[in-house]
Amino acid sequence: MLNTLNLNQLRVFHTVAKILSFTRAAECLNLTQPGISKHIKELEECYGTRLFDRLGKKVVLTQAGEVLFQATGAMFEILAQSGNRIRDLKNLQYGVLKIGASMTIGTYLLPNLLATFKTAYPCVEIVTDISHSHLIEKQVLNNSLEIGIVGHQPENRSLSTTLFRKDILLLVVSNKHPWALRKKPVSLVELSDQTFLLSREGSGTRDNILSFLAGSHITLHHAMEFGTTEGVKRAVEANLGISILSRHVVAKELASKTLRKISMEGPPLVRTFYLIHHRDRYLSAAARSFIKIADKRYA
Repeated sequence: MLNTLNLNQLRVFHTVAKILSFTRAAECLNLTQPGISKHIKELEECYGTRLFDRLGKKVVLTQAGEVLFQATGAMFEILAQSGNRIRDLKNLQYGVLKIGASMTIGTYLLPNLLATFKTAYPCVEIVTDISHSHLIEKQVLNNSLEIGIVGHQPENRSLSTTLFRKDILLLVVSNKHPWALRKKPVSLVELSDQTFLLSREGSGTRDNILSFLAGSHITLHHAMEFGTTEGVKRAVEANLGISILSRHVVAKELASKTLRKISMEGPPLVRTFYLIHHRDRYLSAAARSFIKIADKRYA
């Protein structure tokens, strides 16, 4: 039965039931009266019962008609609310932004971006996940997150990848380290014998460091895994070892001189942050607006 119904028939019925006049319903809907009668007849045939009684010139609902009128009233109210919510989504008066970022980006760059977004669109709920780049990539792929910002270029072709911004990685040591006052650039070979602190596996920073060193045929003989990027930074500060970290991660510590930046031989170590989303997913207005804010801030 439901397969034979259409929304137009129910709208015609609801209008007639509301004003109890075929003639006035035809005027309201810009239809002919015979057209109105045809729609009502089709509905009555569909349900197998009369929906209206014609008492002279009066039209009244039957009990079946009253049941259907209550149902169509609720249905059109839901459709109206849905339309309002869709308009609110487009105008960012409603909605959710689901975004993830790798540790460095999520801790040191994302909060200011989200603060700007929230000021511009206070009615949009923000859901975030800060994790290692590979985990963010997986969540974007399974649609748990709409967009992600990661520290490596994903290989999965289901992901759309856009360059977000460049980042400079710095060799840093504690102000108590023997290299703290060193002026001469450190050679890559010298890194081999230092206690070198790394984030756990899956970190974009770790991947970039190891890839860079492997490309120069450097092996770390005394590597120590220290969990998160923040943990690595604190461990370097405590003089447990040295590391290479994003300039964003160590900016405050360099300014307060609890960490020292050490020059390395060769060109600066630069990596790229990437903004990713599922290639087959339509980006919401909230996601598109966030990307515009990010592009404007880091243009």
